[in-house]
Amino acid sequence: MNLSMKLRPAIAGAFMMTAAAAQAGETGESPFGALVPGEGAEETYVHCAACHSEMLVAQQGLTRERWADLIEWMVDEQGMNPIEEPDYTLVLDYLAEHYNTDRPNFPRN
Repeated sequence: MNLSMKLRPAIAGAFMMTAAAAQAGETGESPFGALVPGEGAEETYVHCAACHSEMLVAQQGLTRERWADLIEWMVDEQGMNPIEEPDYTLVLDYLAEHYNTDRPNFPRN
């Protein structure tokens, strides 16, 4: 894989964050869309919203182990770039806390 292919998701994520932050400033909403604020929200948004809507994340209710399995599947089967440390732990902690099986932050809109 050439360097431009490796950088594409990071560039897309940075662009999306910039656009979201600009929009959030105008609307007063979170720059991370449907993701609830908290430690790891930014990293989760960058790594997940580079390929799909953050709503897809926010609608899930998985255990920490299932989130880890899902991330591994996306890397192995969907071509997602691996999430390196310390971001991997931040993302997994964030998902397990905010989007676990009790689904405390399931969008109700």
